[in-house]
Amino acid sequence: MNELPLSVVICTYNRADLIGLALADLTRQTLDTREFEIIVIDNNSRDTTPEVVQSFTEQYPHIRYFFEGKPGRSIARNRGWQEARGEFVAYLDDDIRVDPQWATAMLRALQQTPRPLAVGGLVEPWYAETPPTWFVRDFELRSWGDQPGYIPAQRAPFGFAGGNMGIAKKVLQQYGGFQEELGGGGEHMPRMGEETDLFFRIYKDHQDEADRIFWFEPAARIQHWTPARNWQIPYRLQRSHASGAARAWMMQVKPYSWEYWRVLAFGVKSTFRLLKSLATTKHPMKTEWVKYRQTLAYLKGFSDESRTLK
Repeated sequence: MNELPLSVVICTYNRADLIGLALADLTRQTLDTREFEIIVIDNNSRDTTPEVVQSFTEQYPHIRYFFEGKPGRSIARNRGWQEARGEFVAYLDDDIRVDPQWATAMLRALQQTPRPLAVGGLVEPWYAETPPTWFVRDFELRSWGDQPGYIPAQRAPFGFAGGNMGIAKKVLQQYGGFQEELGGGGEHMPRMGEETDLFFRIYKDHQDEADRIFWFEPAARIQHWTPARNWQIPYRLQRSHASGAARAWMMQVKPYSWEYWRVLAFGVKSTFRLLKSLATTKHPMKTEWVKYRQTLAYLKGFSDESRTLK
């Protein structure tokens, strides 16, 4: 029998300067500490992360620290749910600020009847520096609207942002957690999408009820650190390319299949959207141009990866 309703897992790597801020916010939650624990998985950090976390574990008995020497985000996330005592496991990134009501809102959403298979929360940007005028909030915003509710079936296959999500531990056990081929490795950009892959596998098993499986809870709100590299266009295109490649890999889309052409057709639609947006947008033209280039990079990554799956 589980001891706790909720386990909050933070996987971290060389973020000693940021992990303390996230933990400090989590010690100020409105949810009673008898209702949740905080698990920090140190994924082989070489900085002062252990000392920073220890300063919290010495003061707060509900915070636990584990060292995971094998690198990889999926490996660290799997270690997190395996160590969890809670019925539900919520994942947060290590470079965030957390609203005081976050844990209460996340647990309430996970426990509602009928219970969703997963819950995602609102992710807003937290800027390290003032961004350029073309870099609008939407680039880093992860939201499904202002109201809580289920994600519509047609938009459900890939779930939520991995930096603010909750799921029952038994569901993680059922699906074997996160695939280690995703979320780690790679010379320049790790193969992305371990949480997207998990949501996609869940979705495939529940397509007949796809409009009742993933719940968005805007009250479970966090702010995600957005450093200056995020408005460097080469980085954004690299990240989009990696995201497209991950989607092709997880869906095992063969080149020139129906699904291959269906996804690439999105590029044609995005061209028409660009032309329309340039005439109507209130944003700088560069904003729309970067969005378009991101779409093309995503599609190129999808196409490149598909051709390796022959």
